[in-house]
Amino acid sequence: MAKVFLLNGTVVFWPERNVLHAKSDETKRIALSNPATRCLLLLIQRQGQVIERDYFFEHVWFINGAQVTNNTFYQNISLLRRAFKELGLNEELIVTVPKVGIRLEPQLEIQEQEPEATLCNEPITPPVTPVEKTLKPPHKRTAWWLLAGVACCFIAALVTWQTQFDSRLSRYVPLSVGEGCHWYGNQDVLKFDKHLQFIKASTLDCQSYPWIYLTLYPNFPRISALACRQQYSRWRDNDCVTHYYFKESRNVGA
Repeated sequence: MAKVFLLNGTVVFWPERNVLHAKSDETKRIALSNPATRCLLLLIQRQGQVIERDYFFEHVWFINGAQVTNNTFYQNISLLRRAFKELGLNEELIVTVPKVGIRLEPQLEIQEQEPEATLCNEPITPPVTPVEKTLKPPHKRTAWWLLAGVACCFIAALVTWQTQFDSRLSRYVPLSVGEGCHWYGNQDVLKFDKHLQFIKASTLDCQSYPWIYLTLYPNFPRISALACRQQYSRWRDNDCVTHYYFKESRNVGA
């Protein structure tokens, strides 16, 4: 059976529920993270001993397949100190030993109890019989309004998707048509001299991939040529191959 711990006779630590609460008033409670709960449980089990930081790492995080940083570890220790303080315990009972680890001072009185023992003095709340409510039959138009709402959501989503779709290639500027190639260039440049020089020297296969979208900036060393079997369209799958060129090496791969 799960255990609970009574700290200094005033605070209940319930590891199974990840919570600390005042014995006299369970509404005064502080929720703990899973790592903070396991850290406090280790400190209680080895009270008075200095537990090395790496031991915490291994038995709190690594054993559960999680990674941890020093910052995360000390954040969880700080959480425990704040919880102690808010519930009336001395936060200095949790001691940091520099470059070694953490210790829970032996002055803290700890009693291990069954969960029922901590609740025996709590008032018993009689069960509340639920009151059944008679539900009115749905209006005949409910289904119609539901379908209309779904349709509106679909249309709105479609319009949003169409508006936000990456239509960058559809805005490319036609540059040249020749030898089976349809050349387009990125529109966000002032002049297309470099594009036309590249087209003149190109040896790309225009028979298989005749639609070519060229991205070239004067001061950028990389050139990309997206070659497609059909003219680019946002409404279908586009069968394309990208070729990359660098000033240092003409064609480094496709």
